[in-house]
Amino acid sequence: MVLSDRTIKEEIEKGRIVIRPFDPSCIQPASVDVHLHHQVRVFEGRSYTLPIDPRKAVDDRTQLREISEDRPFELQPEEFVLGSTLEYIALPPDIVGRLEGKSSLGRMGLLLHSTAGYVDPGWKGQLTLELSNVSKVGILLFYRMPIGQISFLKLTTAADRPYGTEGLGSKYLGQMGPTPSRYCHEFDRDLVATKGTAAVRRKRGGAADNATLREWLEQSRFGGSVRLFAEALGVSLKTAEDWFYRGARPEPGNRARIFDLTQLPQYEPPPLLLRDS
Repeated sequence: MVLSDRTIKEEIEKGRIVIRPFDPSCIQPASVDVHLHHQVRVFEGRSYTLPIDPRKAVDDRTQLREISEDRPFELQPEEFVLGSTLEYIALPPDIVGRLEGKSSLGRMGLLLHSTAGYVDPGWKGQLTLELSNVSKVGILLFYRMPIGQISFLKLTTAADRPYGTEGLGSKYLGQMGPTPSRYCHEFDRDLVATKGTAAVRRKRGGAADNATLREWLEQSRFGGSVRLFAEALGVSLKTAEDWFYRGARPEPGNRARIFDLTQLPQYEPPPLLLRDS
């Protein structure tokens, strides 16, 4: 059952569907408009000559580009980039989402996603967009432009294991900004069988911990701003972006600072680091 505009409003008012920032005027008859984030992730030039190995992380093959309302990004013909919704979205265990493009943009040749239009029950985070230009001319992408719409469907029952449940292998919970593929984690099972879970943690580089940190940031006084978080922590913006967007694992000293600020248990340092003698 697809939710109508009336039911969408009711679910948002109850806090069961979370959309931030939220503008009531963005509610359509059976969907809600979403907008483009201020960053896009672009594949580097060499990425078009070297094959992608799904077993390996692809973070280092992409670069983040900043865009604004007056400084757009030009998506070239046949070019593919990752974008993100400006909106943070959270769903309860009995509702799924469907993300679709805007018809008007589709008529210009802009495709919103290749395969990732499904939003699991239990999802929390911004939605990564798989943007492609199938026209013969460039298309300008502006920060905050309406980029798509999300509709909601009610499940027959609440999911027994919503997205993010331990053991489910949810790789993108709490993602913020355009997030590269983590398909390489599908091969972790083989690594566990041969070398144990510690090897998997080293291979992931802290991505699982950082997903929780992204969720904390969205709920914090910083309102999801990586820049404000970096300033409060006393680290460079690039360092913080490495944690949030590239799965980098903070150094021990920074883990202690993160713990002092967030009290997230996974960042609690050894006792010696808690006492600076």
